[in-house]
Amino acid sequence: MEDVRELSVREVEYLLTVFRKCREKGYTRNKHVVEELKVSKSTASLMIKKLSDMGLVVSTGRRLRLTDKGEKVIAEKLWKHGVLENALYSLGTSLKDSCRISWKIENVFSTEVVEEIWENLGRPYECPCGLKLPDRSSSKRLKEYPVCSI
Repeated sequence: MEDVRELSVREVEYLLTVFRKCREKGYTRNKHVVEELKVSKSTASLMIKKLSDMGLVVSTGRRLRLTDKGEKVIAEKLWKHGVLENALYSLGTSLKDSCRISWKIENVFSTEVVEEIWENLGRPYECPCGLKLPDRSSSKRLKEYPVCSI
């Protein structure tokens, strides 16, 4: 994956929101992000601009969608989340806590470390919730993968 500076947990929340909403119609609008994340219009606009400047989101008129680069980032985030969720769950953490915590810590772990964890877990292809993990090498069918969030 092309290097992108580590995103904050909040930036990832915005990207995931755009991704989830785009899965429904192929695009989303700023107002949907505002409603989903319960933020002001100006706060959402500033973050969307920031993500756009990073090349992760594109705005055409009033429609927002992820760029190819944004989709690659989401594929990586979904995969890392699923692997870490599996690891936490296998250590005895509740399903709800495994999901919640893995979203908060996935950016702390390098891809290489998560790959080691994935290998040690037997290369799981699903998260503990039963959702299929995305193929990190391709985001072509990314829309098929739901966002795990309990």
